[in-house]
Amino acid sequence: MPVKTASSSGFCFGVRHAVKTAHQMLEDKVSGKYSGDLVMLGELIHNEIVLKELTDGGFVICSDASEVPGGSTVLIRAHGVPPEQFRILNEKGCTIVDCTCPFVSKIHKIVDQAASEHKNIIVTGTYGHPEVVGICGHAEGHGVEVAVIGSVEEISGISFPLENSILVSQTTFSADIFNNICANIKNKIANICIFDTICSTTENRQREAAELASASDVMLVIGSAASSNTNKLLGICRSRCDRTYLISDVADARKIVADGNVRPGDKVGITAGASTPEAIILEVVHTMNENDVKTNQEQTDAIFAEALEQLASVKRNAVVKGEITSADADFVYVDVHDKSEGKIPRKEFNDDPDFDLDKAIAEHQEISVYVKSIKNSDQGKEIILSKSQVDFEKNRAAIQEAFENKTPIDVKITNVVKDGIIGSYGGIDIYIHKTQIGVGNPGELKDYVGQVMTIRVTKFDTEKHRLRISGSHRVLEADERKAKAEEIWNNIEVGKHYTGIVRSLPDFGAFIDIGGVDGLCHNSELSWKRIRKPSEVLSVGDEVDVYVKSFDPESKKISLGYKKEEDDPYYDIENRVPVGSIIKGTVVRLTDFGAFVQLEPELDALCHVSQISTKRLENPAEVLKIGDEVMAKVIKIQPESRRISISIKEVAPIDPVEDEAAEDEAEAEAPVEDAAVEAPVEAEAPVEAPAEEAAPETPAEE
Repeated sequence: MPVKTASSSGFCFGVRHAVKTAHQMLEDKVSGKYSGDLVMLGELIHNEIVLKELTDGGFVICSDASEVPGGSTVLIRAHGVPPEQFRILNEKGCTIVDCTCPFVSKIHKIVDQAASEHKNIIVTGTYGHPEVVGICGHAEGHGVEVAVIGSVEEISGISFPLENSILVSQTTFSADIFNNICANIKNKIANICIFDTICSTTENRQREAAELASASDVMLVIGSAASSNTNKLLGICRSRCDRTYLISDVADARKIVADGNVRPGDKVGITAGASTPEAIILEVVHTMNENDVKTNQEQTDAIFAEALEQLASVKRNAVVKGEITSADADFVYVDVHDKSEGKIPRKEFNDDPDFDLDKAIAEHQEISVYVKSIKNSDQGKEIILSKSQVDFEKNRAAIQEAFENKTPIDVKITNVVKDGIIGSYGGIDIYIHKTQIGVGNPGELKDYVGQVMTIRVTKFDTEKHRLRISGSHRVLEADERKAKAEEIWNNIEVGKHYTGIVRSLPDFGAFIDIGGVDGLCHNSELSWKRIRKPSEVLSVGDEVDVYVKSFDPESKKISLGYKKEEDDPYYDIENRVPVGSIIKGTVVRLTDFGAFVQLEPELDALCHVSQISTKRLENPAEVLKIGDEVMAKVIKIQPESRRISISIKEVAPIDPVEDEAAEDEAEAEAPVEDAAVEAPVEAEAPVEAPAEEAAPETPAEE
């Protein structure tokens, strides 16, 4: 298949200058020229590989000046920014490296001048595009109106008079559409107020693309769907060639061939947007030539000459093949068919547990590598390579497939951030919010670092060419719990035991996970003794044995029991403390009606006030106090009402101290009377009289 590439493909001057400046800033950062952060105000280029290389090197991307840390060194991309952004950066003490494209800067000056003369501004371009936002920003503060239009039809929507207006264009806007707009408003705007600010490179690129598409059977446009100039090229080519395809890299080109969209003998045209690196264009060209059936020598001689020149020496940003030859503590060395070997930081291999480095060295294994930088010195050429950047696309595709198919993947937790943790899959970061780590409180996030976690990819966002991926382990747990819950509800029955985990402890009880379903164990079911809070018995995370007391499948509620029958103080009480047995206990509480005596821990018996003394007592406190040890007889047991009645009187009655003193006084007087009585007895005198005298003592004793 004859393959022809547009000569104006790839980086434009503005993008090439900005990318070159960014790489130089990274080198200057290493040498100590910059002390603060390196910040890219907006994405420098619509290309993931280049962006990743710059961010890996140390750049941070901020979308607005308000997000930039004070004292940073800030790179302004080729699109330019509104004056307000410069003001904010200057107030923060930032160093500004302005890479605004000269063509864009020219538009800024035109708009500044017109706005100061109180002329309204019309911009042809894509509303919201960074370049258009920057252009419009230069009209602010002058009291003029601004309109952004993208077609002839939108002219009628302009709300202000056209007579006192100027017309400028986004540099990458379609030249054909711009000319049509000019033709429709030329009677209302003077020619001196119409400024054709479309970049000459853009015009040449669009003209060549149109000519190439008209002469081709298949047209490949290399670039990003988020790129304005790439979309303009795509529209131009599709209007002239039915089989026009937008591709981002060589993998897309191979798929188009594999799907049969390119046939033997087809004339293939290739063009590329202003943000497409030369290395990607060359890879696509090589791929199409590898599928060549009958190559038109005249069309491809120039391409092969360029390819041979490219292969003659390794160039930065290229993807090349090489053989692993050796390694030391810091680097792995690769023969990339250059005068000097390239080297890859060894940590890139340490992060890939599936790669057998020793075997690769022994077998001189061939791998694809990305050329990050080339430096020439007195000691020779130093070529820094990266394996991980080549692996990035492969792993990215695997993650995307897992996201689309909801397939779990394993990630290694590498870092802790403000609200979660970071998992790594082949060097690609996946954010896991702390609420998605698992069911319940995740605990200390730092404890997860180094662990391998199985997750489901819940977000895969490539908008604005910044890959944002999120994952969740909790959703997998939820699926597992759902399956277990179905099994539990299919087999649940009263009295069935489960091993559960305490999930939470509200004041009224404990919620316990019995394997996918939470049941409530009320405070009254936690302990035989009275408790105020469940935390007196259990802690969150405890593994416990519980049983089902009741359940309702409709409301999905389960009541659980935790306290065991054998732990009940009244368990088998009639055999342990039979009626009639003599027991020993301690007085623990006194009431008007009796004394409570503790027989065992949590087992109290009541001795009624009438069963304490042989005398009549008004209150047990007359003869007892808390802490007294007593002996008593068990006279009644009522297990159903949890009552035990005992009698102290039947074993060792406790009479009031006052009565004992009166008895002692009576006994002290008795010897005098007895002496008078006993004398006649010894003289065989009658005994009736002493008996009569002693009789009154009985009431006194009572």
